Amino acid sequence: CIVLLISLYVIYQVVLFSKAEMETQPALKETVYNTIDTKCFVVRDEKKLLNNATGTKVSFAANGERVANGDTVSVVFNSSEDASSYLKINELEKNIAHFEELSRQANFQAINIDSLNSKIENELVDYLEYCDSKNFSGAVNAVESFRDSVTGKQIATGVDMDFSQQLASLKNELSSLKNSDYSYTEIKSDSAGYYVDGSDGYEDTIDFSKINEIDLTAVENAIKAKPQPVSSNVVGRIVSSFEWYIVCSVPTEDTVNLTQGDTLQVNFSLRGIEQLPVTLYKIGERTGENTMVILSCNVMNESLADLRLEDIQIVTKAYSGFKISNSAIRTVDGEKGVYVVRGNLLGFRKVHIIYTTDTYTIVDNPDGSTDYIKQYDEVVTKGVELYDNKLV
Repeated sequence: CIVLLISLYVIYQVVLFSKAEMETQPALKETVYNTIDTKCFVVRDEKKLLNNATGTKVSFAANGERVANGDTVSVVFNSSEDASSYLKINELEKNIAHFEELSRQANFQAINIDSLNSKIENELVDYLEYCDSKNFSGAVNAVESFRDSVTGKQIATGVDMDFSQQLASLKNELSSLKNSDYSYTEIKSDSAGYYVDGSDGYEDTIDFSKINEIDLTAVENAIKAKPQPVSSNVVGRIVSSFEWYIVCSVPTEDTVNLTQGDTLQVNFSLRGIEQLPVTLYKIGERTGENTMVILSCNVMNESLADLRLEDIQIVTKAYSGFKISNSAIRTVDGEKGVYVVRGNLLGFRKVHIIYTTDTYTIVDNPDGSTDYIKQYDEVVTKGVELYDNKLV
């Protein structure tokens, strides 16, 4: 009995030691990217919009907004007081519409609470993502939607809300402001396109119409260029062409697998812009240390409208699979694989290697075979004397 107890104690201590020396990580799906990090210059088919009106300007069109020929893009008021009153009118009209909508909800309470809860959660996530990406105009819209949904839930769950006093006060203030006279000058677009407010002084650095004629020297000079003085009568810009270009100089060795016409993605991380789809429009002669690359894009919005000199990541390849530490990869009977913990036993599972670096490897299970690694497996990254069916 004493020998048996001692043997059990020794086995117990061996198992504890084995566990203490073993480290694992879960097999989780992840995507990693090959990127070219460089600086770029953005070229657009843009024309300056001029007007000599003086005073306080109020924009009607947002950056990146599509406008037609003759559309009013901004209004110049003779005084800042007139401009403030005009903006106040817009704010009051928006608030009145908001409270009228809430009043309609208060009189109609047949709302699905579950779908409303889901909507509230999604709007909160949207708000946090906008804040994280520094898209503050999007954050403002998201927080307003979140506020309205929370108020709607309060109404739907029986909270008594009366908005008549707020509406009466807002309408009285609106009526008073609208009775005043304002002196202003409308600024209209003289062509169709995308409106961009103001000027950055780089519009004439590279001629859009000669994009096919530029070379590496022109690109590098543009990236080093300083902005030109901007005239006081420049109100904004109209971007006529649907397509715009990103020109950059990249190490020639990074262009080996690039071909004209490739569909790629780019990141402007400092701007919070990720995975923007682009096409490799043109690639220069690969004879020197660096090579010219021109990317084309046909997406336009507020975030993209004022890009010019930017840090950029060109995503050349994406690899999706299980990201595991290189220390986990082992060779057993000529097969690459990993040991995984299932229950209290070890098992060897094969892997199909997709991509590897100095520290980690991306692997997958190509055919869904039970002999291969699968999601959520506890992969052994550190351990000694590993073998199939070892008790751990």
